Amino acid sequence: MHSSVSKVGLAGGVFAAASLLLGDFVIVRPNRLAPGEPLSLFAALSMWQWSVCLLGPLLLLYWSWRPSRRSVFLATLAVPLIFLLLLWCQGAAARELTLAGERFTRVSVGSSLWLAMLGLFVVFTDMFRRSSPEPVARAALLVSFLAGLAAIIATGLLDNLSLMLEFASRSDRFAAESVDHLFITGLSVGCSATLGLPVGVATFKYARARASVFSVLNIIQTIPSLALFGLLIAPLAWLSGEVALLRDMGVRGIGWAPAVIALTLYALLPIVRNTYAGFAAIDESVLEAGRGMGMDKIQMFLRVELPVAAPIILNGLRIACVQNVGNTAVAALIGAGGFGVFIFQGLGQSAIDLVLLGAVPTIMLAVVVDFLFQAVITMTTPRGFS
Repeated sequence: MHSSVSKVGLAGGVFAAASLLLGDFVIVRPNRLAPGEPLSLFAALSMWQWSVCLLGPLLLLYWSWRPSRRSVFLATLAVPLIFLLLLWCQGAAARELTLAGERFTRVSVGSSLWLAMLGLFVVFTDMFRRSSPEPVARAALLVSFLAGLAAIIATGLLDNLSLMLEFASRSDRFAAESVDHLFITGLSVGCSATLGLPVGVATFKYARARASVFSVLNIIQTIPSLALFGLLIAPLAWLSGEVALLRDMGVRGIGWAPAVIALTLYALLPIVRNTYAGFAAIDESVLEAGRGMGMDKIQMFLRVELPVAAPIILNGLRIACVQNVGNTAVAALIGAGGFGVFIFQGLGQSAIDLVLLGAVPTIMLAVVVDFLFQAVITMTTPRGFS
């Protein structure tokens, strides 16, 4: 007996298959800046390679059409494997085309891979929701995928891709910017949580302050990030000149300080709103049960209210963290560092692979953070609550 057809899975599978069939699998350039010649899946790969690449989306279409428990499980496992297979084929095609070309030949990832990845992500999201794996299984799936990705990179198969050549020439800078990106994101979310969690509790306890707090936070969200960065330059530059301690800490009108302050302000709204929503969603019967057990206010907060509200609060932290991972890239424009450095360098040089060197890690970091938060939320949700 099979459950209803997965329309989302079918749409994602069709999109992935169509992208591979109709899109450009790789783009061959005489050098890193010159226009390139697009090659289809069939022109870039041997017959057995493109046959295997197309088999993956076809299997996903079949499993989406007949989404039994077993097929949902298989599809959830298959999507990461299909992605790794496509990546392996990209590397194989780049190696062959580079050897056949001139010294400065560059092979870039074509549009079909990015579009197929989008389709695969849609299928994975639907199948993952249907299978609802346990936190341990989620962690094992993530670790296995990252291990597979690391193994492909370690073999050197991807070394001929233009993206990897850009990375090889900037590996030391990439490591430094990775640290900067994680530092700015982590510090801003940490500051937002330190401020936002108590404010969220206060908005729940004191109704009079609720409208004012949310109005201020909503206004902050409407300010464009670049404008907020710019507004902070002058006062921070003045403070740095007046206060020696701040100057010694590296606080200036540009750099990490305005980025952290702006991103802290941006992350407050989801944290405060979800903290308020978490406590507001607690059923009165749960509170009555706690009072009936003789708990005082502190015990009620720590043993009843906080555990029940924790999943919603963590969801606010998840939103804030994923949001700041992306916004940190923009902060590179004010000298804060991070992956945005490569994005804006690539835009200035019209080098798309250099743009991708910053964009791809940013996206992957956001996806990993979201995945980890989802696992933590699942583990912290009390039984009987959804």
